[in-house]
Amino acid sequence: FPILKGITIDYSWWGWVDVSHDMMPRIFRPDPKQPLFYAMGYGGNGVMYSAQAGRRIAQMVAGKGGALDLPIFTSPLPSHGLLTPFRRLGQWGMYRWYHLKDEIL
Repeated sequence: FPILKGITIDYSWWGWVDVSHDMMPRIFRPDPKQPLFYAMGYGGNGVMYSAQAGRRIAQMVAGKGGALDLPIFTSPLPSHGLLTPFRRLGQWGMYRWYHLKDEIL
C-alpha cells in the first residue's frame, strides 16, 4: 500500500484469539442438568456464525429441540495425533515470528 507511506499507526493489537482447529464454531452444553450454554471458536467467521449460534442457543434455552442438529456446531474437533498437545506451542512461536516481522523487521 504505497499510498499509506508516511502514515503513522497510533495503536496496534495482537494476541491470542479463540479459534477452533478447523476455524468453525462449536456450541456446548457441558451439563444437560444445568442451564449453561456457550459458543466459541469463531475465528474470522464471528459475525455470521455468532448470529446463528445465538439463535441456536436461544432455541435450546426455550426448549425447542433440534437446535443443535447442525453438524457445523457439534462435530468433534479434528486431531493431529501425537502433535495435538503441542499446537499451542507452535501457535506461540508463530505469533512471536509475526510480531517480529510486523513490529521490528
